[in-house]
Amino acid sequence: MTLSYAGYADPSWLHDIAVEKLELIIDHVEQDSQHLADGEHVSGPSADEYRARVERTASFEGRVVTSVGSAERLLEQADPAIYHGQGMTCVWRAATAACRKAKLALGLPDDDTPDESECRSSCANLAYTDRDIEDVQRRRERHRADAVDPLAPKPRRDRAAAQAAQLSGIIDRHKAQGVSDAGERTA
Repeated sequence: MTLSYAGYADPSWLHDIAVEKLELIIDHVEQDSQHLADGEHVSGPSADEYRARVERTASFEGRVVTSVGSAERLLEQADPAIYHGQGMTCVWRAATAACRKAKLALGLPDDDTPDESECRSSCANLAYTDRDIEDVQRRRERHRADAVDPLAPKPRRDRAAAQAAQLSGIIDRHKAQGVSDAGERTA
């Protein structure tokens, strides 16, 4: 076992990672594009940027990739830097990323990708799709149930109630951004 990958002098298997990542990105953009075409609503500070990046990347017709270098270059060009997380979507821009700023403030090294564990609800990179809101609604219902659990300690009930209220705010803003004054659905 210890002589498996580490014992080989040929690390070419690592090159497959670039190709796999490229395929993953293409699949995600295709799904996002289809959801938008089907009328999925997107809200949040980066909603417009999300739609623009998906549209720009979805128009990618494909290329023949004959080497790992080609795959890596194509990955740099095709990657829209959209990361779907739990109940949120990050439209990554390093300059405005709250998670990156938090890590730098702590003296930690920053990556060129979001860190969901350091995500802040005030981040300018956040967007919420209808799929994200469905997840947020499920989490809100769990918190609401925890908030009225008579067997839970009061601090836990209070925390659950506060989290449910925070999630309700996200849901309400998503719905409000999706309906115009005339009652019609907006982009």
